Amino acid sequence: MWKFKNGFYYEEDLEKEGVKVFSSTATLGDMKDEKNRKNLLEKYFGSDTIIFGEQVHGDNIKIVTGNDAGKVLPQTDGLITREKGIILAVFTADCLPVFIFDKVKKIIGLVHAGRAGLSKFIVSKAINMFVKNFGSKPLDIHTAIGPHICKQCYNVNLDAMAEEQLKKTGITDISNSKLCTYTGDFFSYRKTKTSKRIISLMMLSA
Repeated sequence: MWKFKNGFYYEEDLEKEGVKVFSSTATLGDMKDEKNRKNLLEKYFGSDTIIFGEQVHGDNIKIVTGNDAGKVLPQTDGLITREKGIILAVFTADCLPVFIFDKVKKIIGLVHAGRAGLSKFIVSKAINMFVKNFGSKPLDIHTAIGPHICKQCYNVNLDAMAEEQLKKTGITDISNSKLCTYTGDFFSYRKTKTSKRIISLMMLSA
């Protein structure tokens, strides 16, 4: 279940599992701005060291470790780690941030999924990487879909595409925020052609 506090949304069930999950709003400012981002990270995560990808609307997903901290990984739209304290990040302004957590193996993943990435089955690929690389079982995986543009505001039902991919890989635990970036307190490229972005973050803390 998604909840709101202090200018950001978080997924309550994941928080209870020891996973910090966070999507900012426009109130907190443009997260592409390094100063805004650093202030937010230090305030809520106690660290300003994150890993994020170049985000090219592809299907490339990287398994990362502490050695990747502070890096921007080229040609990357998804991140997976089993290490505690590593902050995974994606920037969005209508696309879906998809959070993935194996409750048994204690592995997290965060994917940037827009129309192009979904058409390349990036969400399915992420789940398959959990299964292939870590021996995850789909029934042990909790997933959450953060703020994104809804089907009423865009002619493609992005969250339905993501949910279909999750279900086809055997995932049954899906928490969809149903928060629309076009009508809510977020940045929306579709609405204003803005270069500003919200940030979604995920960290294994327990």
